Amino acid sequence: MSDQANVRVTEPDEHGVGVVEILRGPENYLTVFVLRDLLAGLRTLDADPACGAIVVRSAGKHFCAGRDWDTARDPEDTAEAIYAVAPGLLELRTPWIAELTGGSIGVGMGLALCADYRVAADTAYLWPKFVKIGIHHGFGLTATLPWLVGPQRATELLSLGARVGMEQASAWGLVDRVAPLEGITDAAATLAAELAAQPREALTAIRETMRAPLRARFAEAIVHERATQATLYESKDFQQATGGGYRYETS
Repeated sequence: MSDQANVRVTEPDEHGVGVVEILRGPENYLTVFVLRDLLAGLRTLDADPACGAIVVRSAGKHFCAGRDWDTARDPEDTAEAIYAVAPGLLELRTPWIAELTGGSIGVGMGLALCADYRVAADTAYLWPKFVKIGIHHGFGLTATLPWLVGPQRATELLSLGARVGMEQASAWGLVDRVAPLEGITDAAATLAAELAAQPREALTAIRETMRAPLRARFAEAIVHERATQATLYESKDFQQATGGGYRYETS
């Protein structure tokens, strides 16, 4: 087990499953520093030949409650910096599972959708809340959301900023497994162990074939998202919604 400032990395167990845990609870707001540490942890396990699958979970109430606009951030903690790191989440050779508890809100939903699979507690929810503060969506949702649910449904979700519970998310294909909160760790570990048990070269080849188009779309999407968000940061709607600071409401 190794520790960084924002995450804890657990070496692969006897089933070949490694874990990266985000340690910024209870909200686990996303910053560029959290994201860099998360990606570093994922890459550490990705380079370990004993690791066949990775689970990403968060300590605290929410998987990731988005960005905290109320907190004065380091000048380095910008959307541009985050988007420079984000494509690396899709470049791993090892499949990774997002273990979702509480909310995955705004960029937190974007982070969850970068995973190969999502195993969610029945009390969890996804919330692409960008439009509610007068801002364009980000973190590659232009690519990942239509990839999972189709362009029409994705457009509706992003346009309404609707909160999605697990019954709906499962029916739409936004999550792959749903389990009771008390069983979520076991459910994620079971899927990860099943993946890790597969022949590695074949699994890698399948993932490369299936996810290569998504990686390309994601890289293109975040360029447009970043530019559009930069424009809307100056809009009256965003300024009124944030009042100089904004924290996503999580309920």
